[in-house]
Amino acid sequence: MKKMKENPDFIPCTAVEGDEMLGGFPFNWHITRATEWIKENLDQVELSVVQIGPPGPGADSPRLDEEFLPKADLTRPIIMVRMRPEFFRLIDGNHRVAKARRLGVNELPAYYLTQEQHRQFFTSKDMDKRYVDYWNGKLKDFSKDNGRWAVVGEVEV
Repeated sequence: MKKMKENPDFIPCTAVEGDEMLGGFPFNWHITRATEWIKENLDQVELSVVQIGPPGPGADSPRLDEEFLPKADLTRPIIMVRMRPEFFRLIDGNHRVAKARRLGVNELPAYYLTQEQHRQFFTSKDMDKRYVDYWNGKLKDFSKDNGRWAVVGEVEV
């Protein structure tokens, strides 16, 4: 993995009514645009699986729409993004993960976006610089520790 550079020409994704967004400080993603991009670029996106952890207190978001859970399509891949050299974050699929967890499903299909791929879906100009600084700091820590603290090949949500 290598250091990233800020994109001086970065154009943030802007939402229109009906678009799905995710996030809070410090990063927000335009999920609708990410999903569209994945469909148009399947040859550039890794499709694999994600391991689902057991149910338990705090395992799922307290903001889940319980009425939507039965409609969650477990065959539709969730979206994971590489946030740090050793860590992926779920940005789309919280309802699918919660449904799978409750049904005892151990894994779900998942698209994995690289650190370069997912940053194009940030929703404000400053997020690109903020993410580059964050990534480069984590990469330095990762390199200093020779990756000993990293978990590779397993993601549990």
